[in-house]
Amino acid sequence: MTKRPKILVFSYSYHGSVDETFVVLDEQGRPVSRPGNVAPAVDPTSTTRVVEFNDLAALERELAHGDVAAVLTEPALTNIGIVLALPGFLEGVRELCDATGTLLILDETHTFSAGPGGATRRFGLKPDAVTIGKSLGGGVACGAYGLSAALADRVLSSLAGGADIVDVGGVGGTLAGNAMSLAAMRAVLGEVLTDDAFGPMEQLASVFAAGVQDVIDRYELAWSVSQLGARCEYCFANPAPVNGGASARSADALLEDYLHLYLVNRGVLLTPFHNMALTCPATTLADVQRHQGVFESAVDSLFT
Repeated sequence: MTKRPKILVFSYSYHGSVDETFVVLDEQGRPVSRPGNVAPAVDPTSTTRVVEFNDLAALERELAHGDVAAVLTEPALTNIGIVLALPGFLEGVRELCDATGTLLILDETHTFSAGPGGATRRFGLKPDAVTIGKSLGGGVACGAYGLSAALADRVLSSLAGGADIVDVGGVGGTLAGNAMSLAAMRAVLGEVLTDDAFGPMEQLASVFAAGVQDVIDRYELAWSVSQLGARCEYCFANPAPVNGGASARSADALLEDYLHLYLVNRGVLLTPFHNMALTCPATTLADVQRHQGVFESAVDSLFT
């Protein structure tokens, strides 16, 4: 649609297995292939520009090159710990995209936890395209995307020139129209992740976050906890990191492993590669209180 060759992502963002997005900034602020990116099809620094989340000045500088077709971003970073957008950041991204003729794609694969309509609806965001993943189907492999009316018109206009989007545009595929995936999405959206369900889920997540914060405060830990709707996560930094690089540097693998093993040995399983909990319609206050007690005991064990 733009005839431009590159995309732009934020360092340590999450976009599934899209090869072009496995690029981060190193300690010197240079774009590099993300650690653990095994045998990439191409060097992602040749296809992608990358800046830190919450850095509008850096975004403006990179978009000024005029070669970025689209900014691809989560409304909040989620795969490096929850990194929330600072006030005005997402609005600033939209303004810079408009000023440079760049499309804005919001990836709600993880941020759908913000509530019905995800972060896009909750924060009144205005992307050109939005994507969402398997939470639509309760974990069953599926996904969906939506386009603004303006972008949809541009796509449809391109078809008049003979563009083939059925086989080469990502619309077709093994899972496209899969009967089980469609049934799962219908069940989840109609009977599970309803508007009425999100309220109690978020309330329990708030109780979870408050409990973690209480322990952090009482033990005077240099930790912080962040919440995005029904999703909570704590990290070993205070204040909470505002970009992916800072969040990555706050990681403590040995401490994380200790806490996870302590909890799982007492019947509480956190997300294996994060200190993250996601409440669901079946989560109860007793579940949250169970975590609170075991988490506090785990922290206390570090001091005795």
